[in-house]
Amino acid sequence: MADRNVESDTIGVPKLDETLEILLLQVIEEAQQRMENGEDVVPFTALLVGDSVFEETHNGTTDECFASAQKTVEGAEGARAYAFCYDGYIETDDGDKDAIIAEGGIPGEKDGVAVGLLYDASGEEIAFEEEVCYIAEAPNFLASKEPVPAIIEDDEE
Repeated sequence: MADRNVESDTIGVPKLDETLEILLLQVIEEAQQRMENGEDVVPFTALLVGDSVFEETHNGTTDECFASAQKTVEGAEGARAYAFCYDGYIETDDGDKDAIIAEGGIPGEKDGVAVGLLYDASGEEIAFEEEVCYIAEAPNFLASKEPVPAIIEDDEE
């Protein structure tokens, strides 16, 4: 799923919602593990509903995967955050760079965010960068949803 464009005029890295940041990092780590195990990274969504994460894969062309992910997320009730993860590339001043990309958002926010983990697959083993990088603003499939209150656990016994 390499031909998806995410563009932004935003300068700098925005402050990310902590729940969204954790979910984005989690899906990138999962995709990285799949690649390290020699598996393909089929585009997938991860929805955080309550304390549970529900994943769904999306097959087809880039447009079909994107539409399927959007439909899945928009149809979810009670989602606190989502991430849409895929293997793609980032256009840089040094040319195209392979990356695991995760786009995500939270209910009620106008824009989502795209982050990525660059890697080099030209050698015998895939070499991943150390840090996930901010890419740009992205569509937010939960923009029209009302924010869901955080779950507060009772520590009393």
